[in-house]
Amino acid sequence: MNNRKKSISKIKISPKIEVYISILKFGFSGLLEATTPNVRAIFTAKTIWKKWINIIGRFFLLPIKEIYYRFKYSKQISYTKIIGKPCLLITSENNRNTLNFIKQQEKEAVYLASEGYVSSKDDIVVLLHRVIWFRIYLYPWMLWHFYKYYGKQALSYMDYVFKGVGQYEACLQFLEKYKPRYIVWANDHSIFPRALLMAAKTLEIPTIYIQHASVTPYFPPLDFDLSLLEGQATLDQYQSNGRVNGLVKFVGMPKFDSYINCRNTKIRVQNIGVCSNKMDEQVVVETFLRELSNTFPTITITFRPHPADDTSFNIPNKVLRSTKEENAFDFLKKQDLIIAGNTSIHLEAVLLNVVSIYYEFIPFEEDIRDMYRYCKNGLASHALDYEHLLELIKKEIEAKDTEVYKKAAYYNAVLGTENEGKSGALAIQYINEFMQGRS
Repeated sequence: MNNRKKSISKIKISPKIEVYISILKFGFSGLLEATTPNVRAIFTAKTIWKKWINIIGRFFLLPIKEIYYRFKYSKQISYTKIIGKPCLLITSENNRNTLNFIKQQEKEAVYLASEGYVSSKDDIVVLLHRVIWFRIYLYPWMLWHFYKYYGKQALSYMDYVFKGVGQYEACLQFLEKYKPRYIVWANDHSIFPRALLMAAKTLEIPTIYIQHASVTPYFPPLDFDLSLLEGQATLDQYQSNGRVNGLVKFVGMPKFDSYINCRNTKIRVQNIGVCSNKMDEQVVVETFLRELSNTFPTITITFRPHPADDTSFNIPNKVLRSTKEENAFDFLKKQDLIIAGNTSIHLEAVLLNVVSIYYEFIPFEEDIRDMYRYCKNGLASHALDYEHLLELIKKEIEAKDTEVYKKAAYYNAVLGTENEGKSGALAIQYINEFMQGRS
């Protein structure tokens, strides 16, 4: 992969293609080659004929969605409301949970929500389907240039490339007409957020990023006017991903502020949380839960699938289940120890003084093992296999580590400082100072 990056760096490309390479960078970062098939399928279909179905289906669905959502959200497309206002981009409930402290402090702030994550009558729904559809003619030109840049990989991900077509032009047209005061992102790697970012940068609209989860080596380089990161670990990872642009400030984790007094004080483990994500296979997770509950019949075990995972898990009756409506910290404050693989819930657990064990239900490829570097940096214990996992659990049942939270200092810059529990206020301060400096 590194040799490929060196060779393509010398290829001359047009400014428009550079924009689209930036927008689609996450899918071409090497993640899809290393990840599991079910995660890869989220980005691109497995077979060539399914890729064509994705392309043709999107071609016909775009105008249908434009009409349907215009009626469904007729009261939430008053775009003049965003002119001159701070805008908070919401493409998931995690984004909303990360940015809602700004909404609480900045009453003029407006949520810009994609149609899949609307939960308030005050959300402004960004509908760009029609404009995107009228730019589909760019696809052959784009695919050809991506082929010159990425080789056969571009053809393998032809439906992923198609998802990006027209998004930049649509965002540019939208922002040019309804120019907000500034925009805040909590997602810096998905297609639509990156298209909006590139359009905002073209129009010189101030761009602000607030980290909503830990960062992996596959994320695009950091490229916002102001980036509010949780701590040094995040900056170190972004710097290894590429050049860091813009002003960077450390603020800790604003969504943790209201949970600062909920830290676990148990001296023995009595409650275990098991967390899965889309990289984990259903049958394997179900088998694991049965074995774990049989091994520890007196321990309360709660299963939490990833909130975006719609899999219907068949779990044992004695295993409790966390709902999608329960946020991560509300789940974690009921646990003494968690077991999870590649997910940023490890950091959130440790901040609450909950013991965190990294365990792979099925061994990952080397490239995505410990993707967030939690084991490498000493945040979570690494269970090498199931027997080792049981040893680690039994040790914590006998005597739980009562100062786990201190392991998070590298990830959370305000831990143990006077600003701990005040991350939101610190972020607002930096945003205000930044905007004052631009006026």
